[in-house]
Amino acid sequence: MVINMGKIISYDKEVKKARLISIKDNKILVCNYNGYLMLPGGKLDDTESFNEGLKREIKEEIGVEIENEQEFVTVNNYVKNYISRDGNVTNRKIKTIYYTTDEDIDITKKRLLSKKEKDGKFILGYIDIEELINIINTSNLPYKKRIFAEEILRVINYYLKRDKLIDLHTHTNKSDGQFSPTEVINQAINMGISTIAITDHDTVAGLEELDYNNPLIQIIPGIEISVKREKGRMHILGLGIDYRNKDLRDYLKEMQEFNRYNLRNIVNYLTSTGIKLDMDDVEGIMRLNKNVGRPDIAKLLIKEGYVAGVQEAFDKYLIDAFNKSRHLNKGHKYKDALEVITNANGLPILAHPNSLELDHESFEKLIEDMTKNKLRGLEVFHPHMSEEEREYYAGVAEYYNLLISGGTDYHGINVKPNTKLGIGNNNIYITNLPILKELKK
Repeated sequence: MVINMGKIISYDKEVKKARLISIKDNKILVCNYNGYLMLPGGKLDDTESFNEGLKREIKEEIGVEIENEQEFVTVNNYVKNYISRDGNVTNRKIKTIYYTTDEDIDITKKRLLSKKEKDGKFILGYIDIEELINIINTSNLPYKKRIFAEEILRVINYYLKRDKLIDLHTHTNKSDGQFSPTEVINQAINMGISTIAITDHDTVAGLEELDYNNPLIQIIPGIEISVKREKGRMHILGLGIDYRNKDLRDYLKEMQEFNRYNLRNIVNYLTSTGIKLDMDDVEGIMRLNKNVGRPDIAKLLIKEGYVAGVQEAFDKYLIDAFNKSRHLNKGHKYKDALEVITNANGLPILAHPNSLELDHESFEKLIEDMTKNKLRGLEVFHPHMSEEEREYYAGVAEYYNLLISGGTDYHGINVKPNTKLGIGNNNIYITNLPILKELKK
């Protein structure tokens, strides 16, 4: 899992650390170093791996050699205007990997503390978890101590499953997902997700069957609208929409006709390359009472024996077929999508912006225009983004005063086997984004 803390910023320096979570009898092992509360461990040397750094730090601070530690969670803590010991002010990214152990840690062993640690009156001991949380929550901590304390709190809350996941991008079988809206909500509850948005492609058909007063989870009504582009893919999420809005429903009705037309273009291209599909099956798809898309054609390719799974169908045939036939497609421009979402009282969010396939200059020019046309946010957390991409898009969002959103783009195990509800396929742990406050309004 990966937890991102603070606003993702451009940084002057990246610091790498490794720390240990040791809990027994509802008490957690904590260091007090010069008045700073932290878990055992510390900064890595330039040549060390995280695992090596952890073992060295634990040997120095506790006097024991751990052998069966397990990597548990990574925390990227972005800190603006960090004041270092020499007085320099920098923007920092502090990447810490936390490890767990089931070993019985003996804290009475002789330690190998450095001179700085001895001078800093290094203290080690187990403290009741609730007492530690109370200290962190009630103390009026100065800036640097608060950085350490808040990170401990996030890690503890995650370890104890108190820090709830959110997922603001999911799909159901009302578009191209596997499970019904109710099944997706039940899965989310079982996963411990606190807030979920149902965002089917170009349809709100699944939103009417949901209970928005469910005491176990907050459900956000949403949509993912496709936009016509000459290059890349543009999808715009509408979060918190009034799904009964007449203009929105009229717009989506037209979109679904566009999608059927565009799907026929893909089928025509495939057949022109020698792919043989049963035309009765194709027409059956066109008559389905849902928004149809490429995953429906993928199922036909599986049926005919061309591929074994949906992802293989996309990789071998459907991406190329889409790109080769897209010049024939029908669709709306992004200004239309932004307007219809806004008029339905929703927040327009640009989904997975890296799918636009634009360089930074072109992307920022586009965002400037979209912002003028009521774009409210960027999807910064998505399974198909690298850490570097997340940092870039978060910086763009901050510059243009856009909300940051995140979700897994969940479709179900048959459609996207490696994408799990709530954590995607890269284990990005999303909680407490400020966009939730906007959605509650």
